[in-house]
Amino acid sequence: MKKMEENKNSNQPIPFRKTNAWKSFLGKKWAFPAIYIGTAAIILAIVMWYQNSLMNTAVDPSQTTNDVTVTQPGPETPAPETDKEEAVPASGTTPQLAWPVAQGVTYQKGMAFFDDQLPKEEQQKALVKYDNTFIPHTGIDIVSTDGKAFDVTAALSGKVLTVENDPLAGYLVEIEHTDKMVTVYQSLDKVLVKPGDEVTQGQKIGTAGRNEYEKDAGIHLHFEVRVDGNSVNPEQYLTSAEAKTQ
Repeated sequence: MKKMEENKNSNQPIPFRKTNAWKSFLGKKWAFPAIYIGTAAIILAIVMWYQNSLMNTAVDPSQTTNDVTVTQPGPETPAPETDKEEAVPASGTTPQLAWPVAQGVTYQKGMAFFDDQLPKEEQQKALVKYDNTFIPHTGIDIVSTDGKAFDVTAALSGKVLTVENDPLAGYLVEIEHTDKMVTVYQSLDKVLVKPGDEVTQGQKIGTAGRNEYEKDAGIHLHFEVRVDGNSVNPEQYLTSAEAKTQ
């Protein structure tokens, strides 16, 4: 009987004591730091792979953002050309100015317009000496051959912009025309118009006189042309030179 029990016990398997390896591993002080570092390394590798895949992906030139489509031109798409404004009057023709002198007056040109493109000798002739200072002449002077006063007329139809009495230049009249042009009449002794008046080409606007600024010129008309605020040579707009002497 005892022998049978011993045989029975010997045939039963010896129980196996399982060791909790994870519990033992996690019990180490370095376990959690090692897990953290490993996880971070995996995440970083995934992020870098994702970024590289985005960079290698071709970008569609038509991108949609907030329901608005923005089309980007390709590298060989030429930039659109812009139209350049030409320096011509809006009407397409150059205004033709009449010499601002009344009919029946015999006149000649005095000091010319200062042009820095001319030779030095010609430039010196177009300098006004005032108070020991030489100043470029911004218009042309017109004088009568007999040295007497004469009637001054509008060179072009327009609207009287300014009438004033300048202590140096004498009475002054400015007439505004189309295409940003203004004609200026200085050294007047008498004025027949007022600001706001509409005048026609050839209409009398005053009488030539003397002024302090160009005292040596005697009785004369100082005539200027300004385009877009800049003084230009009036002779490029006036009728032919043969019409100067009447």
